[in-house]
Amino acid sequence: MQYKKFSIKNYRAIKEPIVIDLSKRIIPLVGINECGKTTILQALFCFDFMNDKANEGKHLKNTHNLYDTTPALTSEIIATISCKKLDIALACEKAIRALASQDKAVPNSKIDYTKGIDSVQQYAENLPNVTEIEIKRTLGSNYYKCDTLKGVSPIGQHYVCQQIISGLPYILYNDDFTDRPESVINISDNDDDRSEWEAIYDKVFRQANPEYSLQFVLECEDERTRKTILAKVTRFLSKSLTASWAKFSPTAQKISVDLSVNVAERKLEVFIVEETKGEQSHFFITDRSKGFIWYYNFIMKIMFNPKETGDTRGTVFLLDEPGSYLHESAQTELCTKLADISKNEGVVIYCTHSPRLLNPDYIPLNNILIVEKEKNTRITAIPLPEKKTNAKNRSAMQPVYEALYIPEYEMISRDEKVICVEGIYDKYAIECFCKLPDNARMYPSTNADAIVNNISSFIAYQKIYIALWDSDKEGDKCIGQARKVFGPYEAQRFFQLPKMGREKRRMEEMIELEDYPILKSMLDLSDDATYETIISTLYFLSDKRRQKKVIDSVSDITKSNFAALERVIGNSLSFSGDDKVMVGTHPE
Repeated sequence: MQYKKFSIKNYRAIKEPIVIDLSKRIIPLVGINECGKTTILQALFCFDFMNDKANEGKHLKNTHNLYDTTPALTSEIIATISCKKLDIALACEKAIRALASQDKAVPNSKIDYTKGIDSVQQYAENLPNVTEIEIKRTLGSNYYKCDTLKGVSPIGQHYVCQQIISGLPYILYNDDFTDRPESVINISDNDDDRSEWEAIYDKVFRQANPEYSLQFVLECEDERTRKTILAKVTRFLSKSLTASWAKFSPTAQKISVDLSVNVAERKLEVFIVEETKGEQSHFFITDRSKGFIWYYNFIMKIMFNPKETGDTRGTVFLLDEPGSYLHESAQTELCTKLADISKNEGVVIYCTHSPRLLNPDYIPLNNILIVEKEKNTRITAIPLPEKKTNAKNRSAMQPVYEALYIPEYEMISRDEKVICVEGIYDKYAIECFCKLPDNARMYPSTNADAIVNNISSFIAYQKIYIALWDSDKEGDKCIGQARKVFGPYEAQRFFQLPKMGREKRRMEEMIELEDYPILKSMLDLSDDATYETIISTLYFLSDKRRQKKVIDSVSDITKSNFAALERVIGNSLSFSGDDKVMVGTHPE
């Protein structure tokens, strides 16, 4: 079973439903402070009752709209879930046992558990064939409802839904500003009283060896056995953590983890060990830098989330300002990590102020949601392509930068050489089929006309750039306009796609017609797949060997077309910082 999408309604300042489609796998939420990004994450976290004790239950408190003085509306979180008839049958069986247990435990209860058992049994006798269901959680009562379970009493529906949710992937919430890993963990007497971090470390022990657990090591009568187990788990955990930390902090000292158990007080103690010149120093986790605390919290919750489900690939990671304490270079590394997690481990939904976590090389722009609080009372989440900008739209990322109040041209470093193209799919195609210099940066505009507007800003911000238009009627018009506005000296930076014997050529025509059926077949796309779908699918393939195989499959003519374009780009970017390009680098 997997989550497919969520709908949030009447949760705090979210009035009209906000729909989060999980098929996109990685979904950045972008906006200024106090716009409602965290509200969306916490609303999603509310859905799974197994999270009710986490985060100190903050997500379940004050769920009505504090900006609105009218009577509070019912907060609803609805999940669309892919499942099968067998999944519901198993949930019904478990729900009947759970209801029977409650009936015995609370014999004089006002709730008629027997009616719940009977209605679930009747429903289970004639289960419908299903591929997906919708489950609604109403906050306040915290009851679940599912219209698919027709004829099942409200209490029966609630228990069946709980059993379905118990078998769904984990919904994990990670808040950079409040989450702090515990260095001393109390070991409880029973599972119902376990804290989040006790459950996480128990998972560490079980992954190190299925026979281990916190309870097992606590009850060891032989101290030598206990120390042996702790040593093995310590090595396992250290190996899991330190290699990844080196990527986020290349200058970090050699670190490891040390675990010990205080049997008398039923506590697990966690130390971070730093080794410098052969000398070891022991620290609590909270003694370390904010960057390390974030990293430890992030990695531990991802690697050792305690919920056991059949398919962990559907885990929903809710990350509030991930990497906010990391250096810029570490944030760039984190962006690749988030993309990897979304492809291999689960769905990633995160809010950020950092453009480095929105790198279009890893994050499809169409996945970004711009979050705003309209008139300071109503939260909306608008897909980037649908977001209107305050000024004339000049780049594909402009709505993001406007949402963050960041001048977009300031995000281009002095060392980067910009290739300004007509659109995001031009960027995808060029980076797939052309080998670019290491310091080249593709800058997608929104159309041919927008390149002309961008040139003014490149000049004003003293950026090294070239402008590249299609060789068509629109491209001819815009490059002519740019030459007229900026003069012949600046025009040495202006280029069009090589025509290679044609009267005109647009980027999609760089790929020969005969290659499109081959690309669709190799990418498992339908016959009616558009150019945009083909290029974006190829660009974001996680299997790089497969991606290379697809690229290598195109005809020699297509390869020749892009080789000519590669020469145009290479020649034009070969100048030094303040030099101009040489005229005459357009192969025809």
